[in-house]
Order: sequence, then structure tokens, then C-alpha cells
Amino acid sequence: MSAKWQHRNDGKKISKSVIKAQSTEELRIAAKFITDLLKLRKAEKLQKTYIQGTKKALDYNESKKLYVDYRLDGTATGRLSCAAYNAQKPMGVSFHTLPRETTTNIRSMFVAEKGQAFITVDYSAMELRVLAHIAKEKSMQHAFQSGADLHSYTAKLLFNKEDISKQERQIAKTVSFLIVYGGGAFNLAETMHIPMDKAEGIIKNYQKVYPGVFKYMEFVNEFIKSNGFAYTIFGRRRNLCDVSSKDRSVVNRALRQGLNFTIQSSASDILLCGLIGVTKRLKAANLDAKVVATVHDSLEIISSEKDLCDCLEIVYDELVNYPYLRKLFGINFDIPFAVDFEVGRSFGDGISVLFEDGKLGNMEAINSYLCEH
Repeated sequence: MSAKWQHRNDGKKISKSVIKAQSTEELRIAAKFITDLLKLRKAEKLQKTYIQGTKKALDYNESKKLYVDYRLDGTATGRLSCAAYNAQKPMGVSFHTLPRETTTNIRSMFVAEKGQAFITVDYSAMELRVLAHIAKEKSMQHAFQSGADLHSYTAKLLFNKEDISKQERQIAKTVSFLIVYGGGAFNLAETMHIPMDKAEGIIKNYQKVYPGVFKYMEFVNEFIKSNGFAYTIFGRRRNLCDVSSKDRSVVNRALRQGLNFTIQSSASDILLCGLIGVTKRLKAANLDAKVVATVHDSLEIISSEKDLCDCLEIVYDELVNYPYLRKLFGINFDIPFAVDFEVGRSFGDGISVLFEDGKLGNMEAINSYLCEH
């Protein structure tokens, strides 16, 4: 009987029979070693990239402030990019890559000064909201308009039942984002560790649940093939010359890039308009508050405690009701925008901010949290 082999990273082979010959305890020890090794490598990366990187930048700046380099043209997708700034050599870190969930809470390094609060406000599911709007997908729009959790709503439609599991919700969430990024059944099967035929069935069901999304995808693909570029609702354009390639894989990549561009770039520009609107309003109101960073779909703001309430209400209005964007482009979206607020002493901690009809609903709890921290 022919032997079965698997490759090692160094190119050599290990017989599967060797692995089978190990005792259960030996395999447990090996598994623990690999797990611990991966944790060590992750910790080393955090230490080198963020702890040491930040320290070097602070030493170079001779201050307790860290600077970053924002670039409007730094990504092909049209998204605002953020990188370590150059001072003879790269310094600091990219706010965009700061990990959220770490044992040591890397984000807590970035703090507000005494008497000030650190505000983090994230757009909720912005790319999928943009997709629902531009694809004119009524069912997806209904989920957002009714305030339902989109992924639970989608899972109920996909699996045709009310009582869904966490895994089913995660599958629905994964499919939605795969569509945005041009993925398919293979990606779903690989990501969720499910059989290929099941993944294919889920994708087919998704097409029945949200037909408008697939009609929009078809429109974008045909437009790119005919014109060699894609465009967004704000007029940004991305040239995709590779779509004329004779290599089918190259063509498919160009089509995926084009679809993603129309959504991701639009979402980024919505945030940028919100950032400009917030900045103008804070200055006009003469508040002791300013935007200090932007990370993906979020803004990071530092405000004095005395102006905190007014600051939060201005930020909420500009991001949720988007008056600056509405005035500048004359666009009214078919879906509502939603944000998640946190206020704390650093980028890494905070209490949720609740709004009721555009007004703060838990200012007392926020003040109590700040007093305790």
C-alpha cells in the first residue's frame, strides 16, 4: 500500500503514519506547543510593531505625541490610508492596523490628557448599508430601516427559520461580506469550514434572498467589461485595464476589484464628509474638542469634559443625519445610518453612548464612568 505524506514548511515530508503512531497525550503536548508558539509570535509582533515602534517615535519626537501620515490617494480602493510617517525612516504606527482585541490592550496606550475624554465613534455596517442603497435591494433595505440586526435577519431568510444558531448568523455575516469583496462558495466553505456543496447551496439561497445585490453585481461587471473602469456614487473612478486580459483569472480579479471599489470607496467618502462636517461644526461652536484620528469606519475625537455633551451631539448629527454630505452632493440615502459610540479615557476603554431622538440618553452614566477612571 502506498504511503501517504504531508509536506513540512522546510519542504521535507512527514509520513501520516508517523503522526498516527503518536499517543493521544503526545499529540496534546504537540498541539499545546504549536498554540503557545503562535501566541508567542503574535506577542512578539505586538511588541516590535506597536510597543517598540511607538516608543521610538516618541523618543524621536521628544514629546508624548505620536503622528501618522494620512493619504487620500494611498489605496487603489479609494479608501483613506494611514501609515507611519517618514522621518529619515518610518516612525510610529498605523492607526488603521492597531489591533482591537489583545491581551495587553495595545489601544490603551493612546490616552486623552487630564480633564479630557477620548471618543470613538464607528459607523455600523456601513459597507453593507452602501450596498443596500446602490443595489436598491428592498429586502436588505427593510432590515436596516426596521432596525433589525442584518446578519440575524439574513440568516433567518437563508435558512428559512426564526430560531437561528450563532454559527448560522456567522455564516450569513460571512456571505454578506464575501459578496462585497467578490468572494464565492469556495471562500465560504474555507472560511466557515463547511462542505463545498453546502456553501454552494447557501450562495444560491442568498441570491434568492437578495436578488437586487446580484443584479447590481451583474451591472457593474458588464459596465467594467464595456468601459474598462468602475465609478462610485461620488464620481470617483478606478481604471481596470486588466479586464481586457485573455487570462480569465486576471479578468475575474479586475471585476472583483471594481465591485469592491464601488462600495468601499463610497463608504470611505461618507466617513470623510462626516469628518469634515464634524470638524467645521466643532470649530463653529467654539468647543474644546478635535478629531485626532480616523480608523476604517470610525472617528477618534478628544473633547474636554465640559464640552463633551455638545461634542457628542454634534458628532452624532453629522454622522447619522449627514447634513454636510447632503448639502455638498445632494444625496439622500434609502437606508438610515447608525453609529456605535464609546467614551473613555483612552482609545482602548470606554462606556457605550446611548442616543434617543438625537439627544444623549445616558450622560449621567458617562460622567460616572469618567470619574471612576
